[in-house]
Amino acid sequence: MTTIKQKIISDTYVGQLTQLQQDIINNFQKGFPLTNSPYLAIAQKLSSTQQQISEHDVFSALFDLDYSGVTSRIGPVFDHKKAGASTLAALAVEDKDLDKIASIVNQFEQVNHNYARSSHFEKTNYNLWFVVTASDPVTLHNTLTRIELLTGLAVLVLPMEASYHLDLAFTMNITGKPSPIVNNNLNIRIAKTQPLTELQKSQLRKTIESGLPKLLQPYQTIAQAINANEQQVLAQIATWQQTGLIRRFGLVVKHRKLGFNANAMVVWNINSENVDAVAAKLAKRPEVSLCYRRPRRLPGWQYNLFCMIHGTDKDYVLAQINEITEQLSLADIEKDILFSFTAYKQKGASYQKNKSLQEKKEAAHG
Repeated sequence: MTTIKQKIISDTYVGQLTQLQQDIINNFQKGFPLTNSPYLAIAQKLSSTQQQISEHDVFSALFDLDYSGVTSRIGPVFDHKKAGASTLAALAVEDKDLDKIASIVNQFEQVNHNYARSSHFEKTNYNLWFVVTASDPVTLHNTLTRIELLTGLAVLVLPMEASYHLDLAFTMNITGKPSPIVNNNLNIRIAKTQPLTELQKSQLRKTIESGLPKLLQPYQTIAQAINANEQQVLAQIATWQQTGLIRRFGLVVKHRKLGFNANAMVVWNINSENVDAVAAKLAKRPEVSLCYRRPRRLPGWQYNLFCMIHGTDKDYVLAQINEITEQLSLADIEKDILFSFTAYKQKGASYQKNKSLQEKKEAAHG
């Protein structure tokens, strides 16, 4: 078995984080304001009698976070089952070929995350892990097939079978001063307005997938682009949140930039009769940010329960995993821990179909 002994690379921005930036991150990874002037709304929520914050203060703070790569976008995180088709996938790559194979995988628009991971217990050769999203199962299948053809490697395909906990919002205290909680009321209000046409809905989804435009009044610009009015856009986004198509709407951060460099994917081989009960317990642990069931692919892949744990230190994450294992009586269950050490790609998922056959061919061949 090929063993990867590479150090987890830190590319942190936390030493430069201002109090305002920390407060925005801690409050608006969910519930980004659906209003004409969202940055003004954030400023009003964060202002106090001791400090008045302006709309431009908030916009500038977020612009700097975006410029520094801390945030990948401000926008929706879609429920992949409702938005289209998606799967986790992996390749077993020779160490010397990792960068080359990763670049081939990255050519595909449908690939939105791509990480190199190493097995802590040296139990598996699968070391390149990526997420593929598409408009439908056929497009997803075709993308995976083309990846196999171009890399010459068999893809391990692990679609989600059940989700128990999905929340990648990070809370931190870098400045030494805890952030006030000012955005815990996420009630969604839907204004009465003329609904968008199906074409406009498709255009809106495609527009916001990559994030809101970097303008003080982003929804107004989006409305103009799809020949609608601002209230229609706001109402449609609110409806998608209420129906669950959008799981959360707000800042999408890059955890490594915030010091969360120890990214562990813990995989468990749990008896099928017990997997739901164990998953329910894991999902309640504060250390666990994601928990989901995926299929076994015997004989090469025997694990069926996945959970993600993010931390600033690898040893601390391992200690957390040991504590979880002991407290939930999981010591006798086979597991592996895969730490990421290189992030090759991280962007928002794209579920909309390409506009033309030619664009599909270009995506397939890079």
